[in-house]
Parts: sequence; structure tokens; C-alpha cells
Amino acid sequence: MLKMITRGAVVVTAISMLTATADAADLGGYRPPPAQPMETYVEPVRVFSWRGFYAGINGGYAWGSNDPIVVNGGAASGALAAIDPDGWLLGGQVGYNMQFDRLVLGVEADLQGGDVSGGTAGVITPAGVAAVASSDLNWLSTVRARAGIAHDRMLFYVTGGVAWADMDYALASAAGTAITGSDTATGYVVGGGVEWALAPNWTAKAEYLYIDLDDTRITGIDAAGPATASFDNAMHSVRVGLNYKF
Repeated sequence: MLKMITRGAVVVTAISMLTATADAADLGGYRPPPAQPMETYVEPVRVFSWRGFYAGINGGYAWGSNDPIVVNGGAASGALAAIDPDGWLLGGQVGYNMQFDRLVLGVEADLQGGDVSGGTAGVITPAGVAAVASSDLNWLSTVRARAGIAHDRMLFYVTGGVAWADMDYALASAAGTAITGSDTATGYVVGGGVEWALAPNWTAKAEYLYIDLDDTRITGIDAAGPATASFDNAMHSVRVGLNYKF
């Protein structure tokens, strides 16, 4: 009886071992966990910011496109051919920009001096009197709003505001007319331009401005008595500038 029990135990043990071996064969050998991919660090794209205060210098060329000079009173009433002055400007500007995503809004003020002058000679019609006239710009200043769209380091903008210019005038005629005077004329300015970033704190710009100021009337005398001359004041300007952004 004892031998039968022992033989049964051996049989059961053998069957268990065979079953475990079969199960292990079905599972296969040791399989290590799959390797995790390494994360690659990507440097964030740095977009240039136009926000903040700036100051700089500018220089350019200006030219006039004016209406004829109108002379009233005295012996030389009529119109004289227009003065179309031209010359160079040099000055500086200060401003501030706000940025909302790609929209840039700002304000800029500038002051320029230079040599923008011209003269005309002809006959005052219908009086038929020979005459000469001249104008000379002392300084020009504008205060303008700016609105533009930024493409990272490039800014395309339009601008407009108020302009002032201090001018000297003179007119003389064969009828003894002697008219001289100065005036600080006020008007408007509109234009546009492009500005690009050279470095984190340096930008350069190129722009066009059209400036239209009030007419200036100065008084004098001629052989027949008091006389006045009215001068048109309008000019175009192209200029480049360099700014430092704080």
C-alpha cells in the first residue's frame, strides 16, 4: 500500500513539472521592456519685440510741389510762378511702440533742420510786372501716430499727424515791391515706411512723408502802396533713420 502511494506521488510530481515546462515554453524567453525614445530639446523661436521706447537720428531729402504765389494790392497784383524748393534734412526722433501679437501701434515725434530752399523768377500776371521770390526752410517738426504689421524683425507701417515748419520768404518786383517775412506754418503729414531690426536694441527705417502746411501771407509795400504775397507750403520727404530701442 505504501509503495502504491509513493508511486502515485511521483507520478503527480512528474505531471506537474511537465505542465510547468510546457507553460514556460508557451511564454517564450525573457523579453526586456521596450526602450523609451529620448526626448529632444527644441530651442524656442525668439520673435523680435517692437514694444518700448526708442530714440534715434534721421536724414533725407525733401522737395516742394507748390501752387503759384498770389500777390494782392499795389501795382503788381496777380500770380507768379510757384517756388518748388528742395534740399537735405537732418534731425532726430523719439517714440514709443505697443505691440498686440503682430499689430504694432505707436507715436513718434521728430525735429529736422537743413537746407530746403528755392526761388522763382518771372512775370506777375495779369499785372505784367517782372518779379523774383524765394523761400527757405529753417526747421521742420512732426508728431505722428504709427500703425503697422510686424513680420518678426520687419515692420511695415503707415503714419499720420501734425506738422510744423518755420520758413523765411521774400518777393521783389520791378514795381518796387519789397515783401519779406517769416512764419511758422502748421498742417498735416501722412506717409508710410518699413523698419527692420538689426540687433536686439537697434533698428533701421526708411519712410516717405507728404507734408501740407497752411499758406503763409506776408506783407510789404510797392510803388502803389501796401501789398501782400501768399505762399503755398507743401513738400515731399524721403528719409532713412537709425533707432536705439530701450
